[in-house]
Amino acid sequence: MTEARISNRLRVLNGLPKAVVSGSQRPWYTDAKVWATFGAVAVMVVASLFLAQWRHWVLARPVAWVPIVVVGVALPFFLNFTRAGRWVRDKPVFWLALILLPLYFAGLYSEYWMMHPDVVFEDGSRSLGISNEAIRKGAFYAVWTALAYSVLFIWLDRFRASQPMVWLLVFGWGAAASTWFSLHVNTWMGQAMATREANADSGARAAVFSAPFVEEFAKATVLILLVILWRNRIVSRLSIIALAGLSAIGFAFVENILYYSRVWMQATNDITIANPDETMLELVMLRGVYTSFGHPLFTIMTGAGLAIGLGARSKIVRVLAPVGGFMLACFGHMLFNGLSSTNPIEALMMPWYMALALVGVITISLIVSVAGNGQIIRARLTDYQRAGWIGPREVELFGGPLRRARLLFWSIFRGPKKWWHTAKLVRRYTELAYLRDKMTRGTVGAPGDDRAHDILHEIETLRPKALTDYTGLPLLPPRRKKRAYPSELLPGESPGPLTSHYPAPTAPGPAGVGGNWPAPR
Repeated sequence: MTEARISNRLRVLNGLPKAVVSGSQRPWYTDAKVWATFGAVAVMVVASLFLAQWRHWVLARPVAWVPIVVVGVALPFFLNFTRAGRWVRDKPVFWLALILLPLYFAGLYSEYWMMHPDVVFEDGSRSLGISNEAIRKGAFYAVWTALAYSVLFIWLDRFRASQPMVWLLVFGWGAAASTWFSLHVNTWMGQAMATREANADSGARAAVFSAPFVEEFAKATVLILLVILWRNRIVSRLSIIALAGLSAIGFAFVENILYYSRVWMQATNDITIANPDETMLELVMLRGVYTSFGHPLFTIMTGAGLAIGLGARSKIVRVLAPVGGFMLACFGHMLFNGLSSTNPIEALMMPWYMALALVGVITISLIVSVAGNGQIIRARLTDYQRAGWIGPREVELFGGPLRRARLLFWSIFRGPKKWWHTAKLVRRYTELAYLRDKMTRGTVGAPGDDRAHDILHEIETLRPKALTDYTGLPLLPPRRKKRAYPSELLPGESPGPLTSHYPAPTAPGPAGVGGNWPAPR
């Protein structure tokens, strides 16, 4: 094993990215990524055409299967034999998206056909399915709650923010994978706990004793997956909590659609209810406003335990903290479902106020954590200032959350390239600070010095391309004045007044040849 491979191995063990090793370019047919790309795309095309539930519908319509085949053939060549494609292919998040996005679609498709048709039980009772109109109505009201909470959690992920694709994958995991898994397991548990078919108590028992553990496990799985595959990118505790919240919001989004549409279907088939929309709006206010904090609150507990475990040096804490956070989330979820399933709304005011107080405490702690992360960045960048690597203005600028945001906002009006390089520079300073913090706490060993040198070198190359300070700069840069060229004269138009008629120069002049010096004697 070469020295470079040993160094990269040590970096991976410390949760750091590998160093770029320069060497001769291998032939394309010896690159494993090329064949992996062809194989992954081929598997997805075959699965969508011959194995998926919709295969009969697709094969019967050329307008559906022809684009699938064309994309399946063209995509591997684009990813392997173009510069932009190779850049995308080398990103780990691309492989996650390539695998997870088709699975998300398949999961949502399966859920649709589980909930859409009516279900007839053995005793003759019937459970109404969900029509397309009901799904559209439920999605319209559920999307606003999802948007509001998603913006809050994305704002919280401000220090060393994750990529937008990661936000999408985490949200999709909660919306598709978690709901699909929970729907199957909770349905099976409800049938196992039922005493007779079409029994409402079976759903309540499953909601109290089964759903909390199943749903919290399903929502937290994506966090564990990201920590394993993307450990070097998750440097802040706020990032884990923000990703946990996005997973919970995705789960709540699909769950709210099912609840809203199901209530609307029941109301439309009940002659005693005059306005089904009003009945659905009551549930929208209850689930989408008053108790909308439920799923994010519980999943944040799991994320907080995982964040504490990642930042601890003790192996015992690294194991017990995530487990403790998960059990706390399950207990809170169980208490929430138990109270809401066995008590009328009038008797739930006191527990609701207590839950609001807990949400307020967690919100204040998150705001304090944002300020605390800024202090950590300033303190750790000060170490590099003392060593002479960066200046005091850089510590002041990149260590303050508001100053960082202002710098990025100013760079937007300098062009997309300037903004891109500025955002990359801010991320590198943040990574440098958190790397130094891990090294001071002893969670990263000697390979951290090599990574710090790589980051400092990259910062040096980014400084000339990025906006490094906004002091004295207007928000909008002055527009460049175009050079004025004389306009062409129309036929017969005078060019303007000519110069005065001076006498022709004579030589020698009265004071010499040029008139400036006395005549030679």
